Amino acid sequence: MNYSDMDEETREKRKKEQIAFRTKKRNSTRFMLFCSLFEIVETVLIMFVLFVVSAFFVFKVFHLSDQTAQTVVYILLIVIFLGGMILGFLIYKKFVRWYIKKFHMENKLSDEVLIHYFREEELESKKEELKR
Repeated sequence: MNYSDMDEETREKRKKEQIAFRTKKRNSTRFMLFCSLFEIVETVLIMFVLFVVSAFFVFKVFHLSDQTAQTVVYILLIVIFLGGMILGFLIYKKFVRWYIKKFHMENKLSDEVLIHYFREEELESKKEELKR
């Protein structure tokens, strides 16, 4: 970018805008990386807890025979996997929304990241609040 034909004030303004843009981009990348890692760990943990609870019920509470227990466990593994994925995603989305609101991350993250977690109406109301 050639700054030679601009006055000093415009040059400084553009430099500050570029620095702010890069900072938001870097913060957004880090935020998404940590959120992705959080989602993976959280989903695996939910699946593990669901498996332990279901195994307890199958083997300790219902006292199923070996053949029946084996069939039930196979079915439960599929249900736990799918249920854990869906439940993990829902909890992750709620947690990240709460985190962004709690620590006022709206002005530190790029708009693309915020759109990913909030509806456009919510974002517009947040921007109006920040302007006041």
